[in-house]
Amino acid sequence: MVRVDPLLQPFLQAPSDEAAEIALSQLISQHAQPVVKNIVGYKFRVFFKEDNRTSNHDAEDVHSETLVNLLGRLSDLRANPELEVIRDFRSYVAVTTYRACYEHLRRKYPRRFSLKNKLRYLLRHHSELALWETAESEWLGGLSAWRDKLGPDPDRLRQLLENFGLFERELPNGAAVNASLIDLVKGVFRWTGAPVELDDLVSIVVEAWQIEDQPVHHEIDTVRALPAVVEPRVEDEVVDRSLLSNLWTEIGKMSEGHCAALLLNLRDERGGSALDLFLFTGVASFKQIAKTIGETEEWLAQVWQQLPLDDSTIAERRGLIRQQVINLRRTARLRLAKYLKGT
Repeated sequence: MVRVDPLLQPFLQAPSDEAAEIALSQLISQHAQPVVKNIVGYKFRVFFKEDNRTSNHDAEDVHSETLVNLLGRLSDLRANPELEVIRDFRSYVAVTTYRACYEHLRRKYPRRFSLKNKLRYLLRHHSELALWETAESEWLGGLSAWRDKLGPDPDRLRQLLENFGLFERELPNGAAVNASLIDLVKGVFRWTGAPVELDDLVSIVVEAWQIEDQPVHHEIDTVRALPAVVEPRVEDEVVDRSLLSNLWTEIGKMSEGHCAALLLNLRDERGGSALDLFLFTGVASFKQIAKTIGETEEWLAQVWQQLPLDDSTIAERRGLIRQQVINLRRTARLRLAKYLKGT
């Protein structure tokens, strides 16, 4: 029999509506709101004041929308005990918050969001093209034969953007706005002669097709706003807290070097740190995270806002060379991927 989270029992079993209202208020203020604020604040790079206000209206909207959704779900659960129970309330709050961020940004930037998904599909299904992830957790698109190439050529990419008219003339019909997606993508790769980071490729197509969605600022990049969606990364698989907890146990079996290389560089789809997933869902405490990577809580607190750290910084801290850090993280990711495959 599936058991409901004990945190919900005082509300669900309250003997009167008045008692239920008091229990609900405590549940939201003490257990839900801190999680919502942490996730929304992190995703939008803002800080919530005690009155739940912030300088970012999008963040406030998502914060309010998430709480409304939670209140509705909890009220329905009390009114109808036959509904599917919430086994882990903090995990449920975290997932609800992430989905609210995702949906808000999807609605706000629908054309860019749609375009990125189309590019992902094209790169992964066209025989001449490919989409792959680097050891530094960057998504690159390019020709199939380029999979072993290290990364983009920033000079050629800059030249393309600065000489967009010249680039257009090399397209089959000479006008980027009328070019098909495949012709446009192949044209970009011919020009750069090297892989292109996926978000840069999106920006090029946005300019070429003159897409008029409001620009996506770095701090709230639409498709990177969640540890979600298309590519099966380790952090994409952990929205269920039970699996996240099992993953943390598996991570704890590795050496401190492997854990540091993996966790200090762990990225979400936007490129920000995904390490806070363990903290926000209550799977690991700050002290446990510090111990797992072989560091003091004081040091981790100092670098927390700088996460994810690059390989050179991790290497310097660990007394290693950069390639050793990359190798440690690759080994750790392969171990977790094998674990996930077997679950």
